[in-house]
Amino acid sequence: MRIIRSVAILLLIAGIQGCATYGRISGIPSEGQKSVFKDGRKTLISIKKNTVAVAPDTETVTSGQRGDFVIAVNNGTSQDILFSTEDVTASANTNGPFTSLKVFSYDELIAEEKNRKAWAAVAAALQGAADSMNAAKAGYSNTSGTYSGSTYNSNGTRTYGYGSYSTTTYNYAAAQAARNTAQANSEARFARLESEGRENLQNLSSTILKKETIVPGAWYGGIVKVDLPEVVEQPQEIKLVVNVAGEHHEFKFTQAKVAGK
Repeated sequence: MRIIRSVAILLLIAGIQGCATYGRISGIPSEGQKSVFKDGRKTLISIKKNTVAVAPDTETVTSGQRGDFVIAVNNGTSQDILFSTEDVTASANTNGPFTSLKVFSYDELIAEEKNRKAWAAVAAALQGAADSMNAAKAGYSNTSGTYSGSTYNSNGTRTYGYGSYSTTTYNYAAAQAARNTAQANSEARFARLESEGRENLQNLSSTILKKETIVPGAWYGGIVKVDLPEVVEQPQEIKLVVNVAGEHHEFKFTQAKVAGK
């Protein structure tokens, strides 16, 4: 029962997301920073001893959902630098003072995807069980009706009779066809889930920023996922702070509601 309830909640959440509010993320260069366009994205660049570039992966975001930020770091020192999402913090002025926003690590996202895949498999198994139950009943058909009439007995007296009847027949071919269809649908469902899970894990591996040693003069970067606040009528300020070997680079963005959405 707990599994069925959890799957129902997931389906409800998916339905709610169909009526989403959207916001637009825009970078605001601070003193000592500059704004350039790279691959169609407005990118903020902070140059100190090290150089850091940050840009929203997409400007339009869904209210209360995660935002993807592309972060690239150049090691301007003569020493190796160890860099990861642990060196990125985020905050937003949701209700006056700034409050922290969750920055997801690569390991957290991998674990989350594996958990999503497991729950999707549970939902597929429940659907398969329902299909099998329906297939088991597919070969049966019921016929029912009523009858009435009159007869004469040996005394010449007329008698009346009425009643009802019900019969059940079983069609093996129809039942087997339904079972075959249910089995094929179940196998296709699990194959699709396996393919989606494999593709999602591959995308995370190739795009998400992971812990990396950056040698002198080298660049390294990737996507960092951040839990954004709900989109409200008034624009909100979002701060990303990137710490590169003790050197802080602060980036400012605004999240504003998209008109008409």
